[in-house]
Amino acid sequence: MLIADYDYDTDIRVKQQEAFEEGSEERAIETAQKMLHKNISPNIVSECTSLPLEKVLELQNQLQTIIS
Repeated sequence: MLIADYDYDTDIRVKQQEAFEEGSEERAIETAQKMLHKNISPNIVSECTSLPLEKVLELQNQLQTIIS
């Protein structure tokens, strides 16, 4: 039976990195929404936020649904 050694410091660092990445994605989504609201091209939004074009198009569809 194999028992992995638990390293508290490594666990904390991993959780901090995950939280940072999640926060970064949330900020990118918020920025993309603002850019789309200003009628900036989804291709440019994708390039500037590093979000995949599919995600930007999804956000654009959501924005259009809210406006309609």
